[in-house]
Amino acid sequence: MMEMLGSGGGRGGDVRLKLYLSLLWASPGGEHDTKFVATDWAQLLGLPQFATKGKRRVYEALSWLAAQGFIEKEERPGLPSRVTVLHESGSGERYSKPSSQAAKGGEPTYRRLQSAWWTKAWMAATSGRALAFWLILMDESNNDAKTDAVWLSESQTSSKYAVSPYLRQRAMRELKHFDLITTRRQFTREAFGVTSSRTSIRVHVEELEKPPIERLD
Repeated sequence: MMEMLGSGGGRGGDVRLKLYLSLLWASPGGEHDTKFVATDWAQLLGLPQFATKGKRRVYEALSWLAAQGFIEKEERPGLPSRVTVLHESGSGERYSKPSSQAAKGGEPTYRRLQSAWWTKAWMAATSGRALAFWLILMDESNNDAKTDAVWLSESQTSSKYAVSPYLRQRAMRELKHFDLITTRRQFTREAFGVTSSRTSIRVHVEELEKPPIERLD
């Protein structure tokens, strides 16, 4: 995930991450392939000038994803390319639903990204870094909207998910702006008068049902 986004979470990384997740969302069964035109993807992702510059950014993202082994792209003269999703590790292996690999009666081995990210236009309204950090929060909370607050320090975020403190801070600020998370800092007194602090993050999945445009007033 962070390989797609890049260390700084720039515009090119935004499109790559969002496009890969959108390809997964749009091709859930069969060969996990789609045949949508690039302008459709540009519109879905909210890229400006979707018919020109937006379409070009989608092509660039598709080429990068194919080169890195995340997708397979079949050119079809006169028709949209056929894009097949490959394994999210970038290994080039065929994609298969993680749930089909879970032991019977066991916990699923995936984290679900809510459909409202597409149906309510959140995918277009938020940055790639906010989306990436949301996926991290889904992992930490096991996709449970009613879970207790998530405790995730900067060091944990960096060591476990390869997310820098800078990217984490900007992502959290954006998610808070949209009321998707709230945070609370708690101070703890330790030995010899030393005081430490940690931040709890509460996820508000229900807020995804409200279109983001309502938060932009």
